[in-house]
Amino acid sequence: MSSKHAENSTSTADSESVEDLPLPPSPPGYPILGNTLQYASDPFEFHDSAVEEYGDVVRMDLVGGDIYLMAHPDFFERAMVTQQDAFEKTDDFEIAFGENLNAVEGEQWERQNEALQEFFYPGKIRAYAESMVDMIEARMELWEDGGEISLHGQMKDVALEILFGTIFDRPLDPEGDEELRWAANSLNEYFNPSSLVLPDWLPTPARHRFKKGKGRLNREARRLLAEREEEGGTGDDLLSTMVEVRNSDSELITETEMIDQVAGLTFAGHDTSGLSMAFAWHLLGNHPDVRERFYEELDDVLGGDRPTIDDIGDLTFTRKIMQETMRRHTPVHTVPRRAAKDIEAHGYRIPEGADMHLSIHRVHRDPRFWDDPLEFKPSRWDDMSTIDKRYAYIPFGEGPRSCIGERFAKLEQLLVLATIGQKYHLEPQSELDFAPEMTSQPSNPLPTTVHER
Repeated sequence: MSSKHAENSTSTADSESVEDLPLPPSPPGYPILGNTLQYASDPFEFHDSAVEEYGDVVRMDLVGGDIYLMAHPDFFERAMVTQQDAFEKTDDFEIAFGENLNAVEGEQWERQNEALQEFFYPGKIRAYAESMVDMIEARMELWEDGGEISLHGQMKDVALEILFGTIFDRPLDPEGDEELRWAANSLNEYFNPSSLVLPDWLPTPARHRFKKGKGRLNREARRLLAEREEEGGTGDDLLSTMVEVRNSDSELITETEMIDQVAGLTFAGHDTSGLSMAFAWHLLGNHPDVRERFYEELDDVLGGDRPTIDDIGDLTFTRKIMQETMRRHTPVHTVPRRAAKDIEAHGYRIPEGADMHLSIHRVHRDPRFWDDPLEFKPSRWDDMSTIDKRYAYIPFGEGPRSCIGERFAKLEQLLVLATIGQKYHLEPQSELDFAPEMTSQPSNPLPTTVHER
């Protein structure tokens, strides 16, 4: 391990001492372009090699401006819990999500968070289980023994169907709603590496696709809200609740907030779940020993029956598969932040106003915190008392602004694996390589052959 990884104090020093600290080191780059080409061609590889060589804090010299790569649990604790004011959200959140829960701050966030919590209470989520299984089975009816599917596409589709059939109470046609499905994936385009490394004012194909897609997603959100208003808006789902609140007191929620909430949840509520489930199946397909233990648990616990909410507690190995999947291939690879003031970071200075990329991808693979970090070993989670890595394992974030849908996603993941795994073996036909955007997008659709067990 490089000596650059020395454990330094992470407390914020007084402003005078911080000003005296050096900037973090930067890998060699090209004239004018700096590290732009290296980063844009393979962000994950660049992150890994830069941290290995230069330590936990690295300055990436990009055409669009310096970005500070930060790869240690300390930084996540500070950004998410102890020093949130110093690690403020970037403008990217507002551009992508508008006035959605993911982007707003202060009183507006508190108000939105309180309003949305009721849809993610444990009791409410438990009640979704039967409907989730119904939608998983409806998706499986489109598959044929020996046929080929896009693993990534199918897992995104079922995640979107589950979201809409539960939180929104607006079931989707498994073979329809194509406009909505396309729009639901559009926000990723803004975080294409080519857009991140270039100046904000420079038009790029990815930025054009993002603008077009975001407009379409907002139109879909308006349409969904209008549909629910025409139906009376009297249910206990999210769409009905927002319509009812808006009609009773327009001061409690604005039309823009309603649209951005639906649009943001549509993206965030299916993209990461779809990715995590696709990655899990791909890993299972390439690790037959883990797959057989998984099948044994399903046979022992379920015996061929549909999984129910009462079975979830007994699917212990299935849960470990998902925990390890989200460590090995975390869907959210980076947490972007902006320095609200000069920040001390392991002996270096992050200048006020600088953009920071806190790398979950790197921390989840750091050998200081994980034995054999590149290996897929669900058994590492057998003894939870040895997993003392609160900020070294953060697939859902930490602190007061951790993912509001964490419980929902974990239930969904278990039910998808259990329902499909009882009937099918999924055999990957390609390698898993990445083309990261906002999330860890695979570079291909992950073609997969479906075999009945």
